[in-house]
Amino acid sequence: MSVRTNEGRLGIDPDLFEEENDKTKEAPPPTSSLKFVTPTEFVELPSRGHFYGPDHPLHQQQVVEIKHMTTKEEDILTSMALLKQGVALDRMLENVVVDPKVKVENLLLGDKNALIIATRIHGYGPEYNTSLKCPSCGELQSYSFNLESLNSQFPTEEALKEYNIEISSTGTFLIALPKTDYTVEARLISSSEEKKITDAQAYKKKKNFPETPITDLLRIIIVSVNGISDPGALGEFIATLPAIHARYIRRVYDKLVPSIDMKHSFVCADCNHEGTVEVPLNTDFFWSNA
Repeated sequence: MSVRTNEGRLGIDPDLFEEENDKTKEAPPPTSSLKFVTPTEFVELPSRGHFYGPDHPLHQQQVVEIKHMTTKEEDILTSMALLKQGVALDRMLENVVVDPKVKVENLLLGDKNALIIATRIHGYGPEYNTSLKCPSCGELQSYSFNLESLNSQFPTEEALKEYNIEISSTGTFLIALPKTDYTVEARLISSSEEKKITDAQAYKKKKNFPETPITDLLRIIIVSVNGISDPGALGEFIATLPAIHARYIRRVYDKLVPSIDMKHSFVCADCNHEGTVEVPLNTDFFWSNA
């Protein structure tokens, strides 16, 4: 048995009724988007990509693209849970680096610092107001640093010649120890390796164990000696290394590390001392004074 609709009884074509009804339906009014398009910037890497292996996403890459900070990154930087874990800064950087293949823990220290400073500049501007002690009179005072004046430094040909350093095809440094027959192959350390050294030192201090910061550093940066890379042999070499040669390796290493030159001109407001100071990366580094 068929069912007759009211439209049929009134002689109205149901299909026509549906068609007219559809015409009367108004489309929802367009909503105005309030979403910001986050700008991005290209940051020059102090390493120029020279000291990453062929399998690293930054191998031979001179720049990294980052997004400007948003309120999301500010939330990360102020998260008490992340701050207690000591990972807030790394989480923030992971958010702003555009290429997901680039992992913060695998960045060379100089490159990581370059990204931190660039993020701070694009987030709050180049002016960094903080407090520091005059290296001459020791008075604590407010000081303003221009972060855009900081330059990156790369191992120069002059430095390589001065210390008779060779750079291998894998991005390591061959350091000939003066007045010896030893050639030390050293590599740059990553962000995660620096954290391991820091954590190891903190653990030893907490347990009242002897602290060995120099040995810990040499164990990480030395890849081989005279072509020998056996861990046991390298451990014995480092343990018996004369202090004069250990200091030479560290001094040369500091000359070779691509990084941001954190030295900034300084004039003391109390004693008029003029010189240079290291830009302090205090807890207020990622906060504007506004």
